[in-house]
Amino acid sequence: MNEDPQQQPATVRLRGTLAAVPAYKPGKPASGPAGGPSYKISSNENPYPPLPSVLEAITTAAQQVNRYPDMAVTALTEAIAQRFNVASERVATGTGSVGVLGQLMMITCEPGDEVVYAWRSFEAYPIIAALAGATSVAVPLTDAAEHDLEAMAAAISARTRLVLICTPNNPTGPSISGAALRDLS
Repeated sequence: MNEDPQQQPATVRLRGTLAAVPAYKPGKPASGPAGGPSYKISSNENPYPPLPSVLEAITTAAQQVNRYPDMAVTALTEAIAQRFNVASERVATGTGSVGVLGQLMMITCEPGDEVVYAWRSFEAYPIIAALAGATSVAVPLTDAAEHDLEAMAAAISARTRLVLICTPNNPTGPSISGAALRDLS
């Protein structure tokens, strides 16, 4: 066996954390009326075509694919900060909610830390927590398929780094009021 440190190993070694990552379980395909179209609303499918303004924005953006994008997403970040009257340094952007959630997990969680969330909820929660090496603390929904905020608060420990609240909850639908969220904090 060649023990030259410059030589590449014969096999690829993946992170041990991956063994704890649950498989993604996509929702079942929607079934429409006989012969008619179906739309999977849980996957954000829309029965309507894109608005002309959206098609125009896509066409304009496509004309710039030969350039690197603004990695700081400056214009969007500043617009969001202005709209919500916060400093732009307090705005996080990413490739959808999963991208932002992944960033939050990576900057807050280390192996052994905990992430509290309601279950059933967004399928990405246990997957991203596992990728970060964090321990999922899945709190069952109430009989009305709502977040049990009291049980979630009781599940918070010294190891908790994030508490995820999905509102409206995906896939069950109930929303949480602003007052209930303020009471939780």
